[in-house]
Amino acid sequence: MPTTETPEARLLSLFRQIRNLPVLHIPEDINLSPTAFFLLNWVSRSPGCGVLDIAKGMSLAPPTISVGTRRLVKAGCLERRQDPQDRRGKPLFLTPEGEAIIQHVRQHRYQMLKLFLSGMTPDEQTQLLNLLEKAVTAMEASLENDN
Repeated sequence: MPTTETPEARLLSLFRQIRNLPVLHIPEDINLSPTAFFLLNWVSRSPGCGVLDIAKGMSLAPPTISVGTRRLVKAGCLERRQDPQDRRGKPLFLTPEGEAIIQHVRQHRYQMLKLFLSGMTPDEQTQLLNLLEKAVTAMEASLENDN
């Protein structure tokens, strides 16, 4: 029986289902909130960044970021280093423990994504990825034109 749902409604429903899958979740053995992990991941992608850089990039208030970074420093996941050009600056870097957490989560996500794609043939996987890339590119272009 053909569905009467619009493509938009079907896509929204699929997004909800995907959100509930453990595909992008943080593994249960990582004792960080999603927000703390997001902050840790930000620093992993921008080593040496400061609180203001993160706040601007995440559109959050600097005090909010300061609290989060302070907790991650205390937990041994981040470290502040002295900036030789700015005595007041304290750029943030991952500690070995923080790096291990990032790598563990990335491996977990990779395995979950591999499982997610495993129900499809290689050709179907390629087709899905090509269509998603096309949709994302079209939306990005549309949003750029709106600005």
